[in-house]
Amino acid sequence: MKRIFKWILGLLGTLVALILVLGIVAVIFFNSDELKNQIVKTVKAETTADLVIEQELSLGFFPWLQVETGGVTLSQPATFKSDKQLLKVEQVSASIKLMPLLSGDIEVGSVELSGAELNLLRDKSGRSNIEALVNAKDKKPAANEDATDSSSQPGALSLDSLSLKDFTLNQYDYNQQLSQSFRLTSLEVSDFEPETATPVTAEGSLQAGNSQSEWGLSGDLWVGSDFKQFKVSQLDAELEGLSKQLQNIGLTGDLELSMEDKTTKLSHKGKIDLNGQPIDLQLNAGFSTFKDIDVTLSTERLELENFLAATGGKKAPAQSGDLDLSPVADFLKRARVKGQLEVGQLILKNATFSNVSANLRNKGTTLFLDPFKADAFQGHMETIASVNFASQPLALSVQPDFDNIQIGDLLAAFFELDKLSGLGELDLNMKTKGADVKQMLQNLNGTGNLTLSDGAFNGIDIEKLIQSGLSLQSLNKDSYSGKTSFANLSSNIKANQGLIEMPDFKLHSPVFDLTGKASTNANKETLAGNFQLVLKGKLKEAMEAKYPKLKGKKLPFELKGTWTEPKASIDIEAILKAEYQGKIDEKKKELEDKAKDELKDKLGDLFNRKKDTDQ
Repeated sequence: MKRIFKWILGLLGTLVALILVLGIVAVIFFNSDELKNQIVKTVKAETTADLVIEQELSLGFFPWLQVETGGVTLSQPATFKSDKQLLKVEQVSASIKLMPLLSGDIEVGSVELSGAELNLLRDKSGRSNIEALVNAKDKKPAANEDATDSSSQPGALSLDSLSLKDFTLNQYDYNQQLSQSFRLTSLEVSDFEPETATPVTAEGSLQAGNSQSEWGLSGDLWVGSDFKQFKVSQLDAELEGLSKQLQNIGLTGDLELSMEDKTTKLSHKGKIDLNGQPIDLQLNAGFSTFKDIDVTLSTERLELENFLAATGGKKAPAQSGDLDLSPVADFLKRARVKGQLEVGQLILKNATFSNVSANLRNKGTTLFLDPFKADAFQGHMETIASVNFASQPLALSVQPDFDNIQIGDLLAAFFELDKLSGLGELDLNMKTKGADVKQMLQNLNGTGNLTLSDGAFNGIDIEKLIQSGLSLQSLNKDSYSGKTSFANLSSNIKANQGLIEMPDFKLHSPVFDLTGKASTNANKETLAGNFQLVLKGKLKEAMEAKYPKLKGKKLPFELKGTWTEPKASIDIEAILKAEYQGKIDEKKKELEDKAKDELKDKLGDLFNRKKDTDQ
C-alpha cells in the first residue's frame, strides 16, 4: 500500500513538473498535441500502460496553472491481461498556483473530476492490476528509500476545493468469482490542509451481488503531513437498503487509517445502528487486502426478530424465502473475521438470552460462534454454532448444551406450547435450513438426549385414564388434576427432516412407570407414541384385585393428536383380551372337543348303517 501511494504521488509529481516545464515553454509557443504526446510517453515509460487523451488540453497559466481535458483512458499494464480499462475519465479540470511550485509548495485552487470509472481487478493467480502497475518496471527500491532526507521532504500542500461527481469503483476477483461496485455520486472537500481538520461530505451507492444500497456520510477529515495517517472524527454515515433484513445501517464515531510499511490498518470506535438498534463497535482491519477483520461488538439489548422481518421497520416474521443475507455472504467471502460478541439481552422470538458472549470466526461464508454462552430458560447454555450465509435458505449447525433449564419456558418461547414442564438438561447436535424457526424445525436433522425431573404433562391425566378405563371406582376421583406429574423423564432424540423420534422414552411417576417410543412430525405438528404402563402402589393393588389375570402385566398406552391438542388412551380391548384370554381359550377348546365328538358319533352312525345295508 505504501508503494502504491508513493507511486501515485510520484506520478502526480512527475506530471506536475512536466506540465510546469512545458507550460513555461508553451507561453512562448503552445502545442497541445505535443504536450499530450509527452504525457502519454511518460506514463507508458513508468507503468507500461497506455494513456489516451481524446480531447485537446486546455491550459491557462499565471498566476494559476489550469488544465482541462476529457475522454481520458488508462489501459491495464502490459503484464496484466484484461479487456477492461484501468481508468476512464469523462472530464477533469485542476488549477495549481504557479509560483509556490518553485519553492516546493503545492497550492491547489480546485480539482473537479466527473464521470470517472476505476476498475480494480484480481486475476486467477491472485495478482491485482495495481500491483502489476506499480511493479511494471520491476524497479528495486534504493537502500535509503525510507530514510529521512530533508531535501526530499514534500513541501506544504493546500487545497481550496475538491469536487468529485459520478465516480465509480469496480472490483472484480476472477479467482473467487466476486464483484462489487462502489459509486460516489458526489464528494465535496474545501479548505484542505494537512494536520488540520477539514469538513467533508459524500454520498453514493454500493452494489454487491444482487443488492444495491444508498449511502451518505459527513465528518471532519484530518491527514498527516506524511500522508500516512488519516482520521475522520464526528463521523456520521448511513447505508440504506442493503437487504430486506438490513434496511438501515448507521455508523458514528471515529475512523482511523494508518499506512506503515507494507501494513495498512483501519480502525473504528463508536456505534453501529442496525434497524434502529445501537451497538457499540470496535473494529480493526488489515486494509492492504481488507481480509483480516478483528471486531468487538457489545450492546445491552439486541432484538434478532428485526432482522428476520421483511423490512426493518416491521416486526412480522419473514416469509419463506424472504431472508436475504447475501450481503453478509459477499462480505465473508472477502474477509478473515475474528472477534468477540457481548450482549446483555438477546431477544429471539419470545426467548430472552442474558449475559451473552461468543467468539467469532469465519471460514468462507460460514461464520462460527465457538463457544456461544448465555443464561436462558432459568438455566445456562453453551454451544458451538455455525451459520452458512451463502446457503439458500440459511444453513445452521448447532451443538447446544442446556443445563438446569425449564423445558416449559423453552417450548413456550419458540413454539407457544404449554404441555410439558420440568427441570433438566438438553444436549443436541443438529443441522437445519430455513428462513424462520418453523422452517428450521421442518428441516431438522441430528441427535440428542433429554433428561427432566419434577415435571408434568399438562392436559393429559394418565392416572384418570387408567382408573376410568379399568372401572376402578373404589379410588378417589378428587385426585384427578388434569395433568400427569412425573419424578423424572429421559430419552435419546433422533431427528430426520423434521421427524423427531424418542426411541427409548422413559417416565417415572409415583403411581406408574411408562416406557416406549414417541415421535413428533414438525411438518404436520402431530404426535405419536406407543408405550407400556407398569402400575405402582394403590393403583396397582386396585387393578390386580379386580383383574387377577393382569397381575405383573404391562398395560398398552397410546399417544396421538397434535401439539396443541394431544390425546392419550389405554387399549381397553387389549387389556380385557389379556384378562379373559384363558377363559376364551378354554371355551374354544371345549367347543372344538364337542364338535369332534359329534362328528365322531355321526361318522360312527353312518358306518353302522352302511354295514347293515351290506348284510
